[in-house]
Amino acid sequence: MRRYFVLLASFLMAFTACRKEAILTPSVDVPSYTLPQGNHSYDDSIVQFYQKYNCYILYRFTHTDFAYNYTNMRQDSAFNANPAYIGNTLRFFYDQLITRYPESFLKKTLPFKVLLASYIGTGATRDAAGFASTISTLTIGWADSTLLNKSPTATKQMRGLLNRFYMERAYRVKSVDIPQAFIELAPYDYLAIQPGNKYANGVIGNTNGSILNVVVDFLDYVEAITSHSKAELEATLLSPTVDTKGLIRKKYEIITNYFTNNFATDLQAVGEKP
Repeated sequence: MRRYFVLLASFLMAFTACRKEAILTPSVDVPSYTLPQGNHSYDDSIVQFYQKYNCYILYRFTHTDFAYNYTNMRQDSAFNANPAYIGNTLRFFYDQLITRYPESFLKKTLPFKVLLASYIGTGATRDAAGFASTISTLTIGWADSTLLNKSPTATKQMRGLLNRFYMERAYRVKSVDIPQAFIELAPYDYLAIQPGNKYANGVIGNTNGSILNVVVDFLDYVEAITSHSKAELEATLLSPTVDTKGLIRKKYEIITNYFTNNFATDLQAVGEKP
């Protein structure tokens, strides 16, 4: 079992956090946090969220809070949120992820903390995805004016990325697994996958200079499902002209069935949201 030794008010709080994860990690000192961090209108909802899920939402944090990953440190940075846009970013997080899943699934998969950052990047260069995950943290790097200016189509793409990074962290701590049936359909050699043959091999993600393996493959499907309606997928990735060997549909069904059967979660319903 992975253990979080949380230096909070009592041993009971530490024990609760310990039960939330499922892989071994070294004993470390995890800093305690005080909520609320301010007296804004959104602070009450942050406190209520912590009381319900034992998950901190922080908009003031240190570089270590963001970058520390037990065995290494991230090389990029997350910059503290603009207070004027925290409420909007919280609504995005709630609407595009929290309200989409059953409470039981959230309690199993939520991280120790969620950071709201104005952006993630190196210096003035913004990371294109705008999200990051470590063993204990999910960071949302859109707590600035940028999120307000996103079109509905761009917002759906961001929803897919949000869910992708959420599931990536959940996979790292074994709260979510890659179904064995999905692994069995993986290409024999991911290094041989090129833009011209990826769909025939059931691969839907970027193959140009990107690291590709079964985990990335799985997350590519999560992102596609949660950012597109079923009708949109039927007209594109699942259509016979694209899915010439039927592998994409098989892998799609394996993933959606996995979430339904194991978590009573309709992953495709996330993608149906406008």
